[in-house]
Amino acid sequence: MKPGPPSALRRFYAPPERFASGRVALDPGESRHLARVLRLPVGAAVEVADGQGKVFLARVHSLGREAVLQVAQELPPAGESPLALTLGLGLAKGDTLDLVVRQAVELGVAEIIPFVSERSEPAAPEREARRLARWQKLARESLKSCRRMQLPLIQGVTDFAQVLEGPEEVKLIFWEEAKGGGLAEFMGRRRPSSARVLIGPEGGFTSQEVAQARAAGFAVASLGPRRLRVETAALAALALLQSAWGDLA
Repeated sequence: MKPGPPSALRRFYAPPERFASGRVALDPGESRHLARVLRLPVGAAVEVADGQGKVFLARVHSLGREAVLQVAQELPPAGESPLALTLGLGLAKGDTLDLVVRQAVELGVAEIIPFVSERSEPAAPEREARRLARWQKLARESLKSCRRMQLPLIQGVTDFAQVLEGPEEVKLIFWEEAKGGGLAEFMGRRRPSSARVLIGPEGGFTSQEVAQARAAGFAVASLGPRRLRVETAALAALALLQSAWGDLA
């Protein structure tokens, strides 16, 4: 069997510790998807991403609870933005952040930090541990479907003061009450290599939080005159920044 072009091959995920001696063992979930859902046979050509910047062409060597793949070659790098984007997200109700995580990965975000602010949903430790595990699973799924090489880091829930810390060149907090603070004034700057973006929960940020962010080096920006849902605001901000400084243009 001749493998098709890389874009035609199914992609799987396996962290670096599952690679050894020219082979890689998929975990039970990935193995089940390969064998029972996709029904790929022994000998089928696939891709496998390690989530750390490498993707390999491989062939199915054996099937079982943990399918084993024979690694053929490393594939050229592709799919990663030159802009290292960190997205801070205020905790929101329901499955809002599930949607944001999926699409933020597709838009090339490098790190996602959920945080608690004054108007965010209360965080129960047991529930947040489950949500973090789900977000990490969604990120792995999106890594495969959008054909990225680097698995974004999803942090545990932190507080607002902690999410203000970071080494990024550009730091922006989006606030619906910002007056005349659109993104146009930032877009003419020299292209940065990194940016940190903060999106508030339902209800947005308080004026005190915005002042705290300013003191920490954040510029305040607006996404226009209309109030946006959390998921809409996050995706709009990421798309605009990737278009200006990343790889969407």
